[in-house]
Amino acid sequence: MSRVWQRFVAGEASPQEVSPVIYRSWQRSKQRELSHKRVYNDEILPAALLNERCLEHEDLVRAGKPVLPYLYRFLEGSNNIVMLCDDQGYILDSLGDPPFINKAQQVHLSPGANWSEAVRGTNAIGTVLVEKVPLQVLGWEHYVEQNHVLNCWAAPICNADGDVVGVLDVSGEAGIERGMERLAEVVLMGAKLIEQSLHLTELQRDFHFARQGIEKAGEMMRDGFIAIDSRGIITEINREGAKLLGRKREELVGHLAADVFDNRRWSFNGKSLYMQSSESDNLTSRLVKVTDEQGAPMGAIGVLSPAPREERSQETMWVGRSQATQSVFSRADKAAQTSSTVLIQGESGTGKEIVARYLHQQSPRHNKPFVAINCAAIPATLIESELFGYADGAFTGAKKGGAPGKFEVAQGGTVFLDEIGDMPSNVQASLLRVLQEREVVRIGDSRPRPVDVRVVAATNRDLSTRIEQGDFRLDLYYRLKVVTIDVPPLSRRLDDIYDLVPYFVKKICRASGREPMGVTDEVYEALLNYHWPGNIRELENCMESMVAMAEHSYLTTDDLPAEIAKNVSAVSCGETLLEQQTKKAIMQALAETNGKIAPAARLLGIGRTTLYRKIEELGIKS
Repeated sequence: MSRVWQRFVAGEASPQEVSPVIYRSWQRSKQRELSHKRVYNDEILPAALLNERCLEHEDLVRAGKPVLPYLYRFLEGSNNIVMLCDDQGYILDSLGDPPFINKAQQVHLSPGANWSEAVRGTNAIGTVLVEKVPLQVLGWEHYVEQNHVLNCWAAPICNADGDVVGVLDVSGEAGIERGMERLAEVVLMGAKLIEQSLHLTELQRDFHFARQGIEKAGEMMRDGFIAIDSRGIITEINREGAKLLGRKREELVGHLAADVFDNRRWSFNGKSLYMQSSESDNLTSRLVKVTDEQGAPMGAIGVLSPAPREERSQETMWVGRSQATQSVFSRADKAAQTSSTVLIQGESGTGKEIVARYLHQQSPRHNKPFVAINCAAIPATLIESELFGYADGAFTGAKKGGAPGKFEVAQGGTVFLDEIGDMPSNVQASLLRVLQEREVVRIGDSRPRPVDVRVVAATNRDLSTRIEQGDFRLDLYYRLKVVTIDVPPLSRRLDDIYDLVPYFVKKICRASGREPMGVTDEVYEALLNYHWPGNIRELENCMESMVAMAEHSYLTTDDLPAEIAKNVSAVSCGETLLEQQTKKAIMQALAETNGKIAPAARLLGIGRTTLYRKIEELGIKS
C-alpha cells in the first residue's frame, strides 16, 4: 500500500485509494510545500521553555498526569508510548516502553517537539487538531517518509465549550497490527477521562469565582444578602443578613432556610414578602428566581431588610367595609377567644392566611410564635419531618442532634397549616394523632413530646369531594372543622375595593419611594365591573402594575391592565355600577342614622353639602 503514497507524492494517486481524512491531510501538506523526503532534525524546546508551556496549559497537564500512567498499565510491554499534547501540537508529557522511547527520539517524538500538521505534515497529533476527530495514522499514511516507521492513534481533548485544547496520542512501531482495535479504545477512554477532569476543574473554578463574587458583592451591600439553592439550603449570606437574623454566618450557610425561618412565606416571584425569624423579628425580602439555560429553577437570591413597623402591624390587619368582610371579622374575633381548631375555607388569594394571623393576634396566644407551613409547597417526603421534627441519624442528611418540627417551634402559639387539602395521607394520620394526644414523636425517635399549640388550617379545595375520592380522612376533617370561617371571594364583597385600593396604592407607593397617588372614579368603576378570579392577590398585583405604569400623580383608566381596561363602560349607558354602589352606601348610612344628614355624612366621611348633592344626583328619596 505504500505505493499509494508514492503515487500521491508523484501526483498520480486518486482520492478513492485512501481514506478521505488522510487524503485531505496529504493535500494540505503538499499545498504547504512540505518536503515528503525531509529529515527532521529541528530543535526540541529546552526544559525552561517546555516548563513555561506546561504552566500555560496547567489544567491540561494536571488532568493528564494521573491518566498517562493509568493508560500505560494497559500498554506496558507492547512497545508503545503515550503522549499528552497541547492545542499547538507540542508534546507536553509522555510515558512508554524504554526500547521504543529510544526509537521515538530518533524522529523527535518526545516532550518539547512540535507535531502540528503545519510542521510535520500528516500525523495523528497534528491532523486531529485540524480535523477535530479521533483517528489513526498508520505507517505510510504519514506524509513525511521519515515517519513511516510509526503507527499512531490520537483523540482530541475538548473543554466544556467544545473547543479542542489538546490531544492524547498513543504511538508504536509500524507493521505491528496486534491489538490495534484495543489501542483505539484506550486512546478514546483516556481522552474522555482527561476531559471529565478538565470539566470538573472548570466547574470548580466557575463556582469559586461565583462564590467569591457573591461574597464580595454581598459584603459591599448595606442590606442583608441571602442566596438559597433549589433544595432550600442557604448557600451564602453576608454579615448584615446574619446580623438581621441574630445568628452567626457559619450557623446559617449550609442549613435549610426552613430551619432558620419559622415562616416559609417566600416565593420565587420577585415580590416583597415577609419572613419571620423569631417571635418578634420581622424581615422583608425581595427574592429573584435563578434558572438554568432550560428555565429549571436553581434557587433564588434576595435582599433582607427590617420591615417598616407600620407594615408589620398591617400584615395582620383586615381591610374592608363590606358586610361579608365584617362577618368574617366577627367570627374570627369569637374564635380567637377559644382554643378550638379552626378551618378557614376560601378561594386562592382571598386572604386566608391574613385571617389566621388576625385570629392569632386577637387570641391569648398573641405573644407566642405564629408558625405557618404550606402543605402543598413541601415535597411529600419532607413534610412529616417539617411538622414533627426528626431525631439524630433519622435519615441520610439529618442534622446532628436532630431538629424540632413546626409544632415544637410553635409551643404555646399557633400552627397554621395552609393548603391542608394537599397533605399526604400518611401525614394526615400522624396529624390526627397529634390533635388527639397533644404530643408529637419525632421521626426516628420513640419519646413523645407534649405540645401546646392552637391549630388553624386553611384550604381552597372542597374537602368533602376529597373525602369521597379517598384523598382526605373524614376523622381528620371533623377534628379540623370545630370552628369554620368561610372567606368569600372578592367578587362577593366588591365594597371592599373602596378600602383595598387606597390601602394597596399607599403601601406600594411607600415601598417604591413614590409620592402618594389618587385614583379616579373611572378606575373604581372598571375595578367594580371586573370578576377578580385571582381575588385580593390579583387586585394587589393590579395596583402594583398601575403604580409602576402611571405617568401622573393619580391613577387613570389608561394605567389599567388590558384584561381590566375592557370593563370600562361608557358613562352614557345608564346608571353605572359605581353609582349603584354609591347609592347603596348612602341609603345604608341614612337608614342607620334615621335619615339625619349630619350623622350620615360623618359616617360616609363626606361633607353635608356633598351628601345633599349626591342624594339629588342619584334620585334618593327621603
